[in-house]
Amino acid sequence: MKKLLLVTLVFLFAFSVAMATDKRVNALGNNAYMLPGDDASIGLFPQRINDMNLVYFRDIHLASPDYLLVVGAPGNTWGFYGGTTESNDYFNVIRSLGTNSAVRLGVRFGINSQTDLDDNKESPAITDETKYKQTNIMVDVEYGMDRPDMELSTSVTFGRTPDIISASGTLGSFESELDNAGTKSTAEGSAARTSLGVLAKARSQKGMFIFDNSYAIFSLTFQGESDKYDMSSAGTTTNVTDEKGSIFSMSSTYGLFNNQDLADGKVFLVYGMGGTLSFSRQADEGLITGSEYKDTYMSFGMVAPIVNLGLEAQLKYAALRFGMQRTLTMLGYSSTTNTYVSGTTDDEDTSSLFTLGGNGSYTYNAGMGFNYGPLTVDILINNSFWITGPQMIFDGTFGALGICADLVYTF
Repeated sequence: MKKLLLVTLVFLFAFSVAMATDKRVNALGNNAYMLPGDDASIGLFPQRINDMNLVYFRDIHLASPDYLLVVGAPGNTWGFYGGTTESNDYFNVIRSLGTNSAVRLGVRFGINSQTDLDDNKESPAITDETKYKQTNIMVDVEYGMDRPDMELSTSVTFGRTPDIISASGTLGSFESELDNAGTKSTAEGSAARTSLGVLAKARSQKGMFIFDNSYAIFSLTFQGESDKYDMSSAGTTTNVTDEKGSIFSMSSTYGLFNNQDLADGKVFLVYGMGGTLSFSRQADEGLITGSEYKDTYMSFGMVAPIVNLGLEAQLKYAALRFGMQRTLTMLGYSSTTNTYVSGTTDDEDTSSLFTLGGNGSYTYNAGMGFNYGPLTVDILINNSFWITGPQMIFDGTFGALGICADLVYTF
C-alpha cells in the first residue's frame, strides 16, 4: 500500500500520554514513571485514582483542552476523562475496584449510512444510485492493581475504523449502480483499518545499583489495512485496486530511578536511566490497474542509555523546574525489499542499514508551577522560547508555542 500505515498507533495508547499534569513531567526530565506522587500516575496506573480527588485541564492555552475529573472516597472513586482524541467516544470512565485496584474503559461506536439517488426520467432514462457506509468501533480497557511494593496495569485496545478508498477518494465503503437506458454497470469499494494493542506496565520500589526504584513497559501492536475497488459492466468485472498492508511492532523498556528530598521539601531531585528494545515489520502488497507490488520493511533498535534528570525548587507560591533527557541509539538495523511487476517489468530492490552508536539526542526543558491553595497552574517553557524570544508566547510561526500550561484543582 503506497500510503504509510500509522506505525505508532497513536490512538491505542492515547490515554497514557494525555491524562497527566504533563507540564511538570516534561519540565522534570519527561518521564512520568519517575514521579510516583504526581497525578500523572493516573494516566499510567488507573488505581491511582484512589489517592486523590481533582479536576484537571491539560493545555489550557488551546481552544479544547483535555480534562480529567476524579471524585469519591478511596475504594469508591470515579474518574471521567476526555478531549479531542475521545471526542467521538460514548464514554471514558475510570472506576476503583477497592482501594488497591481500578479499571478504565473507553468505548466508541458509530455507523454512518447515506443513499444518493439520481433518477433522470427523460429520454434516454438514466438512474444512478450510490450507497455509502462508515463503521467506527473502538474498545479500550485497562486494569490496574497494587501488589506489595509494586504497581501493575495491563490494557487492551481494539479498533476498527474506515479508511479512504484510494481509487475513488471515498471514506469507508460504497456500492453504486448506473442504469443508462437499460445498460447497467456497477462499482463497489471498501477501505478499513483494524488495530489491536496490548500494553503492560509495572513500577516497583525495588531497584539495583544506586537506584531504589524501577519500572518496566511492554507493548505489542498490530495494525492491518485493506483497500479494494471493483467495477462491472456488460458482464465483465475489473479489479481496479486490491491492496493490503500490515504493521507489527513490539517494544520493551526498563528503567531505574531515584527521588531525593535535598532540603526538607524545598528542593526535589529526580534522576534515572534505562533503555528500550524495539522491533517492527511493515508489509504492503497489492494490485493497481494490472500492476502488482510488494513492499516489506523491517527494523530493530536498541536505545540505551536513556538518561533523565530533573530538579525542582519550591518557593512560597511557586516552584521552579529544570530537566533534561538524553538518548542514544546504541544499535540499529533496518532492511527494505520492494518488488514491482507490470507487463514485461519485473523489478526487485533491496536495501539495508546497520548503525552502531553515534545517533544521540539531548533535550532540556524549564517550567514553573504556581500554587494558590488547592489550585495549581503548571507551565512548561520549551526550548524554542529561549531561542526565538518572547514572541513565541503568542506566535507559533517558528514551531510549537514556547509556553504552554495545565491547570489542576485538588480537593
